[in-house]
Amino acid sequence: MTPIFLSLGSSIGNAEEIFETVTKAFEKQNIKILKKSKNLKNAAYGGVAKNEFTNAVWEVETELSPEDLLKVLQAVEQSQGRVRDVKWSDRTLDIDILMFDQMILDQENLKIPHPEISKRLFVLQPWRELVDERFEIPTLGRLSELLEHVSDD
Repeated sequence: MTPIFLSLGSSIGNAEEIFETVTKAFEKQNIKILKKSKNLKNAAYGGVAKNEFTNAVWEVETELSPEDLLKVLQAVEQSQGRVRDVKWSDRTLDIDILMFDQMILDQENLKIPHPEISKRLFVLQPWRELVDERFEIPTLGRLSELLEHVSDD
């Protein structure tokens, strides 16, 4: 199976409980969780959300295609009350595909690797817990080097 990295975020409700619900939903969809970072609490990103966020990165495996995985992730988000009205607004759950093996994908609704990775300390920090120093993200380079050049603004 292919290793996949996902970012999870929540700023409405109990993030730990919401993330546990995600774990159970993944089990039903044959998405195997290999590793989970610690949950990271941080200020909202993008200047719209008002609440503190809880973020994490998970490594998973699945036989789903990237497109089918995206559909499952969006269904899980919706099951937790996710509303997509204003970009970067507060939300109960946000799950993004950061990386899907070494795949590079540029579709209207799905870009892999995720195009915002290098700007997001709240993604890079927890991701660093899951990989070694030499870990590279296709088109972006070493995660450790990205961490050196990102700010938490």
